[in-house]
Amino acid sequence: MSSRWLIVIIILFACFFSSCDLKRSNPLDPNGEGDIVIPDPVTGISYTATADQDLRVVTIRWVANSPYNTDGYYVYRGIGYNSSFALVGTVTINEFTHSSANDPSIQPGYYWYRVSAYKVYPEGKLEGRRSEPFSVKVP
Repeated sequence: MSSRWLIVIIILFACFFSSCDLKRSNPLDPNGEGDIVIPDPVTGISYTATADQDLRVVTIRWVANSPYNTDGYYVYRGIGYNSSFALVGTVTINEFTHSSANDPSIQPGYYWYRVSAYKVYPEGKLEGRRSEPFSVKVP
């Protein structure tokens, strides 16, 4: 092996190993300034589903996240566990009511919901991890 290749290999190893000690605990804030906070996952989700004549209501509740890392929540709905989910609401409290009075697509049957938290920044909203899908039977 020529000495040039040996020098190139040594330089590559030096660059690789010198970058290994950089702290990258938050991939959204690679400079480590600490200004970006990722919202916590939503936990403790429960729901009720009721029907009265033509009105169907799904109410979803969860444990509120700390105001330090959460400014609001997104609620999504799909027709199956692995289906695509559409945003059906945005709230700033830890409760969401989805009613057929406002959304005629709510019919009797099974739906799947997901909830995520978001944090507002000047550049936009940073969404945290979405909850696991959970099934709701609408009577």
